[in-house]
Amino acid sequence: MQLAMSYLLYAMKEIATNELQDQLSKIIREVEKGEVYQVNRYSKSVAYLVSKDQFETLIAGTECKACMKDLRRIAEKITGTNES
Repeated sequence: MQLAMSYLLYAMKEIATNELQDQLSKIIREVEKGEVYQVNRYSKSVAYLVSKDQFETLIAGTECKACMKDLRRIAEKITGTNES
């Protein structure tokens, strides 16, 4: 399953480290099914939990490469410059 990075950022759940410790098996099962978690310690983000497949997609960068042209076009419109 491939997910766009923007989806990961907007659809993720947050969990505190103490909750993660208490619910680790349940959370791992959810992550295996595609859920994404931001792990917080003292209200500060310290880690993200993603499935192996999602991680490999992110590391490969294929989705990032596909959207970089769009991001550059948006930046050009905002700044009025041409970064090509």
